[in-house]
Amino acid sequence: MQFREVVRRRRITRRYSGEPVEPGALGRVLDAARRGPSAGFSQGQAFIVVTDPERRAGLAALAREAEWVARGFDPWVSSAPVLVVPCAEPDRYRARYAEADKARSAGPDGWGVPYWWVDGGAALMLLLLAAVDEGLAAGFLDVDDRDGVRRLLGIPSSVEPLGLVTLGHPAPDRRSSSLARDRRPLEEVIHADGWQAPP
Repeated sequence: MQFREVVRRRRITRRYSGEPVEPGALGRVLDAARRGPSAGFSQGQAFIVVTDPERRAGLAALAREAEWVARGFDPWVSSAPVLVVPCAEPDRYRARYAEADKARSAGPDGWGVPYWWVDGGAALMLLLLAAVDEGLAAGFLDVDDRDGVRRLLGIPSSVEPLGLVTLGHPAPDRRSSSLARDRRPLEEVIHADGWQAPP
């Protein structure tokens, strides 16, 4: 599949067929996700892959899936055969920027933006796009109870879970009301040579 087609087809999927994900395809998706940029090549991203039914059910509960279903939607998290929790490891950045070749850099304490969040977002997007390229579908949602996710998956306090990715083969689902909105025109989002108000 051509890259533009992969980008065009990417959408947040909220219902899955239950068909298992082939291990080779999952491996390729995760390999692509780890290839994103990282400040100082710190490589401070990690991915917890959850296929165990009890842990998947635990994550669905932490994501408040019952409330989602009560609003008239189909089960989302529990319908995905694979769940991935992308994580950021800030200590890897701090250690990298303490090395001699980074002595002149401001490092994490001087950054206006914590780059583990930026790099985590890049890794997340690569994961979503790689899923499409493999003929799979993926979704992403936040989980309010991060401490619950930490306890369930044994995540150290020094590691930041970014959210929850659902992964599998798509099934027909109720489209989000957000899809009724049009994408902003290119001329509204591109600012040549400086910021200019949209016409």
